[in-house]
Amino acid sequence: MANIPEEFPVFSKLDKRQTTVLRSRFKVYLKDFEANCGISNIFTSNPAMIEIYERIEKRRIYFHIFYNGCKMGELNEGSLMCFWILKLMPFSHQSIPSNELNAKIALYLLNNMLLYYAKKNKRNVNISDSLNKDLYYSFRFRDISKEAIMALAKSMII
Repeated sequence: MANIPEEFPVFSKLDKRQTTVLRSRFKVYLKDFEANCGISNIFTSNPAMIEIYERIEKRRIYFHIFYNGCKMGELNEGSLMCFWILKLMPFSHQSIPSNELNAKIALYLLNNMLLYYAKKNKRNVNISDSLNKDLYYSFRFRDISKEAIMALAKSMII
């Protein structure tokens, strides 16, 4: 067991395979966003997306180290995707404010991730219009932590 910082390897840049895996997960969760929300011509910042992928992988390592080999899990991974979208705002549109667009995308991603997880695990999701409105407001205007989004996602699965 390592417990001295020098004993841990330094995090290296993600390779193409790792980036492709994370990109494909984003695509699953954001499937049909433009069609369902009536928004097209969204610009995506590739450097910001790479930063998001790297931060998710760093958190995966954090879980492994600090939770005695535990895996992060899909709910936590999806929650981190939402968090980093809100923080780094990788999406933009010429006529929509960035915080509004990224909050919509993060909320859409969270809902799809929860539905995907629930279907895969034969569970249900507690998503109401009222909750979605509150989350959208929180995503736009409140300071919400990674851990809070993770706890929220877990609590919405029934």
